[in-house]
Amino acid sequence: MHFQQELDRIAAHYTGQGYQVVLDPNAVNLPPFAHDFKVELVGRRAAEGVLVAVKKNREELAADTNISRYAEITSKQPHWRFDFVILEAEESGSRELRGAQEFSDEDLTKVLAEAEEMVRAGFIRPALITAWAGFEAAMRMRLRAAGETAGWGTEPRGMLNELYSSGVLDTDEFHQMEAMFRLRNQIAHGFSSPSFDATDVQFLNDVARQLLEDSQSAKQHA
Repeated sequence: MHFQQELDRIAAHYTGQGYQVVLDPNAVNLPPFAHDFKVELVGRRAAEGVLVAVKKNREELAADTNISRYAEITSKQPHWRFDFVILEAEESGSRELRGAQEFSDEDLTKVLAEAEEMVRAGFIRPALITAWAGFEAAMRMRLRAAGETAGWGTEPRGMLNELYSSGVLDTDEFHQMEAMFRLRNQIAHGFSSPSFDATDVQFLNDVARQLLEDSQSAKQHA
């Protein structure tokens, strides 16, 4: 993986969305609130702006203790958002997802209800996996309703960050979802996980339903 080529590809993605992009921006190119940020890209589109950090892998992301600060500061600025991209290999099996059909609103509602049925039957671990699947689908719906691109190859962590930086998720929800994402991965890949209960599944479902409701409202006013 050639880092500069990947940066150029990411820049082209934002340019395609109508942003005027500067790679490797310095204090002159950055907005005043972000004059000390170390990011790989800044983009401006009319009254909107985006700051983008690019990391080679999750370990590099975890090592950068400034990312959360950048996202929190940016989230408080009108018309600005903070994104980050992880340059990691495509997950095994993800090619098979190409062409897969997205959930309808009815499909999503059914999946969330199934997760709750599993909880009532005492199957908490599979319930959380099912609830997370519904939440991922709801994130894609919400982003598409806002005019963003979200499909088979969109990383859940990136969607979380975008929803947080745009103010859809508040700070507490964002951190809880980060924990749920780690928990989902531990369970799905066959590792032991911290203890959790039905309230965690319900939290995922509640946020997913709110994202679905927001998406439906956005469609009606489009």
